[in-house]
Parts: sequence; structure tokens; C-alpha cells
Amino acid sequence: MEIEYRASNKIILGILECILKKTSPNNKVLKTHIIQCANLKAEMAERYLGILKEAGYITENEGNWGKRKVIYYELTEKGIERYKWFFQIDKELYGV
Repeated sequence: MEIEYRASNKIILGILECILKKTSPNNKVLKTHIIQCANLKAEMAERYLGILKEAGYITENEGNWGKRKVIYYELTEKGIERYKWFFQIDKELYGV
């Protein structure tokens, strides 16, 4: 059985897409949502979220979930623009 790894651009596209699709005024996108939606391990999600935050594609915010404090993620304008780029690249390379 051959293990197939996803290309970085597919992982980034998946993360950006998860945040974009789940974002609404009351629906905060938590790391656990991204891990499940993009099908990532926690360490991998942590690494890519750090990269995307450094690049200015996403912001990390603190908020409340009931009485709990939580960290949630949102796309920046740059992140939305880059999502469109990654989507186009993915379409051209993989015909998706």
C-alpha cells in the first residue's frame, strides 16, 4: 500500500476554505474545526496556522464560547485573495 501525501498548496487551500465556509457573525472557527474540516493532525494544523498567520492570511482572535475563553480564526482580505489564487492553482494543476 502506497501512502499519498497532500501537496502544501492543497493543505493551505483546505484550511483557508474551512475558515471561509464556516465564518459567519456568530460562528467562530476554532482550531478543532479546522483540524476536522481540513483532515489534519493537530501538529500539522498548528504548523500551517502559524505559517498562514505569519503571512497575513489569517488572524487569531480571542473570544468567549459560553463561559470559556477560546481562540478562533478569521481570514484577512489578503487571505481571501490568496484563497482565490490557491483555488485557481489547484484547478489548473489537478483539474478539480
